[in-house]
Amino acid sequence: MDGILEKSLEIFFLLLKIFSFYFAGLALFGLLKPKALPETEQRLKFAVLLPARNEESCIAAAVESILNQDYPPELVDVFVIPNNCSDDTEGAARRAGARILPVSPAVRSKGAALREGAAQLLSNSDHEAFCVFDADNEADRHFLSAMNRSLCGGARVAKSRILAKNAGQSWVCTCYEIYFCFANLFLNRARAVLGLSARLIGTGFGIRRDFLEEIGGFPAETITEDAELFALCAARGEKIAFCGAAITYDEEPLSFRTSLVQRRRWMSGIMQVTGLKLKALLPAILKRQGGLRALDACLQLCFGYVQALLPFALLLSWLPDWEAALAGLPLSLALGYGAAVAQALAALLLQKRFRSRLLPGILLYPLFLFSFIPLQSLALLKKIRVWQEIPHTGVRQFSAEKKACPRSIA
Repeated sequence: MDGILEKSLEIFFLLLKIFSFYFAGLALFGLLKPKALPETEQRLKFAVLLPARNEESCIAAAVESILNQDYPPELVDVFVIPNNCSDDTEGAARRAGARILPVSPAVRSKGAALREGAAQLLSNSDHEAFCVFDADNEADRHFLSAMNRSLCGGARVAKSRILAKNAGQSWVCTCYEIYFCFANLFLNRARAVLGLSARLIGTGFGIRRDFLEEIGGFPAETITEDAELFALCAARGEKIAFCGAAITYDEEPLSFRTSLVQRRRWMSGIMQVTGLKLKALLPAILKRQGGLRALDACLQLCFGYVQALLPFALLLSWLPDWEAALAGLPLSLALGYGAAVAQALAALLLQKRFRSRLLPGILLYPLFLFSFIPLQSLALLKKIRVWQEIPHTGVRQFSAEKKACPRSIA
């Protein structure tokens, strides 16, 4: 039995090295710039969808930021999709200029709200493209113009760059800013350079009507509709473009405890998606068209399981000589801490988002980053299948009167 366990651990740590080298190698391409898209005279008609539950404090800022675009206003309709609200989300949305898409009382998640709302528009509207935001988001003023270029330049699905709109509000908010800056650069821009698909992370993405009709509307079997759509695109060979010039600002949780609740839901949902979609993804790897994108998606989705098993593998490997393992632990922790802080600084500096007031979050980023591992383990042991509400403060990135938004480096 000991021989079997030892061999299993060797295989596991070999897989971990393969995953690590693969992702690190791809990340280096994030230092290069993808090919710029040409300007276009074509203008798509957009329906912007905002699912919302008890978002009275922040929904107006989201709606106003979209109605304040440098894009023909007659080509933009904002639809808020309230579900199971106990506050005045609907009234706040109407006052800000949005239209309301009612859904059935059975809707209990963002994905289900998108599915019902999009179904209504697909059956009785002439919108050519759809954009999806969370209710606590704000869009850069150039968002729709940039997204229009991507969706008119050959892409049928495109992901924006995401940043924290309250990065300095707490050290936890700063950690989200770092996490998103790293993903923008070393995950999505790197893949754009290589011709792979961007990863749909959370919010701020666009999708053309023809593709949405082709897949039968928004998929919504799990609580992570973004990962679900990402997997579906990979299985069908559909490339997701990275639209770095379109910027989404997202409000982040203030406390570490709330962050753990939110990120555990993310991890659990991604594992659900992996279990549901892996069967369709594996054959897609063998296809000539889109096979590499399907392989990359498989590796991204399956890596969560590797992370989830890591604590158990480490404990088992340490048991035969636990004294030596404990003796080497301080050095390992110090090296891991230094690497995570360096990663945080690189992400912020390269995206030109570094500010001295973010230093507490930079120094505590290793805690935020490594906490993903036990959250993955918990998600493996117990799945979360119910959407949990995250409170928002209603902080704004842009004032209600502001007519121009500063552009960040793509």
